[in-house]
Formats: sequence, C-alpha cells, structure tokens
Amino acid sequence: MYKRFVLLVFAAFLLTSCSEPGASDQNTQLSVQNAEMTQTIKELREDNTRLQEQITLLQENVNDEETRTNLRETLNMTFKLIAAMESEDIAYIESVSSPNVEIATSKNALVVQHEDSSYEANFIKSILWDEFEFRGYDQKDSDHFMLFVARTITTKGAEGTIEYEFSFIRSPEGKWLFDGYIS
Repeated sequence: MYKRFVLLVFAAFLLTSCSEPGASDQNTQLSVQNAEMTQTIKELREDNTRLQEQITLLQENVNDEETRTNLRETLNMTFKLIAAMESEDIAYIESVSSPNVEIATSKNALVVQHEDSSYEANFIKSILWDEFEFRGYDQKDSDHFMLFVARTITTKGAEGTIEYEFSFIRSPEGKWLFDGYIS
C-alpha cells in the first residue's frame, strides 16, 4: 500500500512538472492582456456613462423653453439681418443693433466696439439660402447668446466654407439686440 502511494505521488509529480516550454510565459502574457482588456472595458464604460450624462444635460438645455425661444428669436433676427445687409436696409440694422455696433454706410460695413478694441465687418452679400447652414449656438448666460452659422459654397472652382459667429445681447427691455458678427 505504501508503494502504491509513493508511485501515485511520483506519477502526479511527473505530470505536473512536465509542461510545454514557455507555457508559463504564455499564461502570464494572457493574464496581463486580460487585465489590460478589463481595464480598457472599465474605462470605456466610465467614458460612456460620462458622455451619456453630457448628452442628457445638453438635451435638457435644448428642451428648456427659454433656450428654445432665445434660439428662435436670434435665428430669425440673423436671417433678417443678412437680408438687410444684402439690401442695404440701414434703418433695420440700426433698429436691432446694440450701442456697440455702428454702421459705416460709405463702406457698407459694421464697426463693432467691445471694451478697448474695435473691428470692422463688411455686410454679408450674395449669400444663397441653399448655401446657408446652421452650426450651433452658445447661451453664455440669460443676457448673451451666440449663433454659429456657415455659408457652404459649392460652385466649382470656388468651393469652401465661410463661418459666421453672430453675437446678441439682451436689452434692458428684454429684447435681443445684434452685437456684431465675425467671420
């Protein structure tokens, strides 16, 4: 009985000690790769959760009635301003502009004054509405709204995009006023 026990232990020892060369290295590599994949999956899940929270927050902002109203009002004003610049309707541009915007009638341009600096922006001309593209908006606070639009030119040989950033501020009476644009 003792001989059988020793033989059994010896056989078990032989079976466990005989393995393929490099098998433990492969096992180590596999466990490292498995740990890396687990960490990557964990990071991706965290990123996914964070992005879903951001999407929910953005949807809440867009769904906010005040934001939708501000977007509608400033977008309509932008269309009217572009049409007024095209037809050189100085009276309309002056009526919806903030005190920071002056009109250089002789140059068909706007002079926009902000704090210690100023810049000149030519009237937007020759825009075709099928080239017009909405790019986004940013409501900094309840009194400042920015609208991002672009003109995508598809005419052969003149392809390109011109981006515009229209700024609006709220007047003391609660109406939006045009506060300049840059391109």
